[in-house]
Amino acid sequence: MKSAYEALKKVVNRSGFGPECHVLIKKLVKASAEELSRCKRLHLVSKVAGKSYFAFERSKRRSRPVNAELFDARSTKALEMFQGILEGNRREFASVEITRSIYTVAMTCCAGRDVASDGDQKTPGTIFEWLCAAAVQAALNVTPKRSLSVLNLDLKGELPTDFVFDLGVEKPKFHLPVKTSTRERIIQVWAHQRVLDGVYGVGRFLAMPIILTETKLDAKKLEVVEICLPWQWRLYQMHIANLWNVCYLDAPAAYLELDAKFPRIGVATIGDVLKKGGRLDALLKLHSLL
Repeated sequence: MKSAYEALKKVVNRSGFGPECHVLIKKLVKASAEELSRCKRLHLVSKVAGKSYFAFERSKRRSRPVNAELFDARSTKALEMFQGILEGNRREFASVEITRSIYTVAMTCCAGRDVASDGDQKTPGTIFEWLCAAAVQAALNVTPKRSLSVLNLDLKGELPTDFVFDLGVEKPKFHLPVKTSTRERIIQVWAHQRVLDGVYGVGRFLAMPIILTETKLDAKKLEVVEICLPWQWRLYQMHIANLWNVCYLDAPAAYLELDAKFPRIGVATIGDVLKKGGRLDALLKLHSLL
């Protein structure tokens, strides 16, 4: 798995998320699945209503919680679908298929790294960023940037960002933070959006964070909980900046409910964003890009 990761890293740093990257993503997923094939599945006690979780375990290493409903044990099918999404065929799949496919691919890589190393949080997060960036690039047909110029009279500098997709003059520009989880750190997303609004004007950049999950595992009790801060989100949306949509792979019910409350924060599964006629298509159609 390590060699597959290093090969993918070189390609991403050199040429981004094009076809060469897609080939190496496939190799990384297969290498990660091989790591998981040598593990046993450990049932976890879910404290999340309506969801069940398990972990992969080998020797003394245990993976992060895996949503049993979203994780497709036939990983080859999920990988084939993900490759189809990378080839621009996302509209051929239903929302739940897209979400399950991306979740399975992402969790295969993240959990594979969990059981292959001790305490490495950075690598799974980086892989998740690459997978999401590749999927969105395929949907928008635009190469992302990783920073933006911030000008203020005689001062200037660069604002680091996860990804920014610029669709052109007088067209949407997407600010795409990617996180495996957020909890209290989510305020960083609103803060970055506030800076972009102040520098470039409100509405020029649409924030679309993509988040894997909000689960936390109690290692002793083997209990899984979701840590959600819906009231804080509503305060941030009212007083800091506006996010366009928040995409989840394993979406917490507490956040999905914000889609119908005031102030509205568009929260949806990644499948609902990428599917045919979904939120991304609606926005592209509005701007005559579809």
